[in-house]
Amino acid sequence: MISSGIGDTEPILNLKALFYEVELNENLKERVDNIQKNSISENLQLLKEIQAILRNCTHLNDNQKLLYCQSQRYFMKMYLREVNRQE
Repeated sequence: MISSGIGDTEPILNLKALFYEVELNENLKERVDNIQKNSISENLQLLKEIQAILRNCTHLNDNQKLLYCQSQRYFMKMYLREVNRQE
């Protein structure tokens, strides 16, 4: 015997997802924006900390300073990427 499936809840759930899709997309966009804002501020904070280390730590040898400068360059790129992405 073939059933029409009218009593099944699955089609109702599928329709429900269509109506709530806009609300969910807006919520996801807000979350992504918050993540980007947080990553921008975190990268900027890391840049400031690395700069303070380079400026204040006289006990670092040249190789260690080079490693800090490379990490500073990396976080500067990340910071600028995120800033440019927002515009």
